[in-house]
Amino acid sequence: MARLAPVARPLAQTSDAKLAYTHDLTIGLPPQRVNAHFEAARDRCLNEAPLKCVLVAASIDDGRRPAGRPQAQVQVRLPHESVAPFMAFVTAPLPGEAAGDVVLRSQSTRADDLTDAIEDGGRRLAQLTAYRARLDAIAARPDPRVEDLIRIAQELAQVQSQIEEADAKQRGLNQRVDTELVSIALRSDEARAGPLAPVEEAWAQAGQTFGASAGSALRFVVAGLPWLPLVLIGVLLLRALWRRRGRQSAMTERTSSRAQP
Repeated sequence: MARLAPVARPLAQTSDAKLAYTHDLTIGLPPQRVNAHFEAARDRCLNEAPLKCVLVAASIDDGRRPAGRPQAQVQVRLPHESVAPFMAFVTAPLPGEAAGDVVLRSQSTRADDLTDAIEDGGRRLAQLTAYRARLDAIAARPDPRVEDLIRIAQELAQVQSQIEEADAKQRGLNQRVDTELVSIALRSDEARAGPLAPVEEAWAQAGQTFGASAGSALRFVVAGLPWLPLVLIGVLLLRALWRRRGRQSAMTERTSSRAQP
């Protein structure tokens, strides 16, 4: 099994940089073990409360064809301290498996610097909040005109909508910095094997093969339709020429027989 590289610790913990980390792992497995590892990774995220794991996406393709290659994908979001334990779990053999059954094919880590986006969002949110406070102060003045109150109410509604939108965006950016995204791809380098695998493969593709053959035959027929009248005319001409030649031969034979003494 390939050795798991150490997980880079977020620089945001030791500096002012706001970094969002993403880890990608590709794990090679025997074809019959892909489903078990998919379920183990998914269930550990869903059921291990201390991990504080959020399941972002999970999908599996069991190979469809009898000799196909199963594959699965699990994507989770984890706090910084839970990343290393989870990655160690998904790259380790399950009970009853040998160490060589689980192979780490590739591993990569990247970081997106969100420092400027978070700072700009914070300034934007502060400006909107201050503007809302000024509008509230104007609306609180004694004896305001009805027209002014209507305009202020409309402006407050618009500003409040902008504040909620900016706040949601800011919370999303902060979540990306406070957690890390881990994507695990489970792949089988081998197709399913067995004495009947070729037969099962052929049977599984029987419908597709029949459809392809029928399509080829139909295309041949359609392509030949424009030539059918020409072929019929040619046949009729050949038949007429053959009959004419036959009559000429018969007349020649009768003439020759009369000429003989």
